[in-house]
Amino acid sequence: MRYDIKPDHHIKAKRGYLAAFYIELFLTLQAGMVLFHFSSNETWRNILAIVGGGLCLSFAGVTFWKYRRLVQDSKK
Repeated sequence: MRYDIKPDHHIKAKRGYLAAFYIELFLTLQAGMVLFHFSSNETWRNILAIVGGGLCLSFAGVTFWKYRRLVQDSKK
């Protein structure tokens, strides 16, 4: 029985994008933990958590999009 296994030349890039996605989600969770104590925090800390969480979510979206694009390209 023979298998038609195609080599995956983008495995390192996929692994890197997936790792970056998980790290960005973790940092977003940390920003959410800061915002959980919204009333007891100073204003600058809340603003920093909101901006940081938004940036982390946008970076996570970009890395997930790049990862999905590589996965779709490797299936072709």
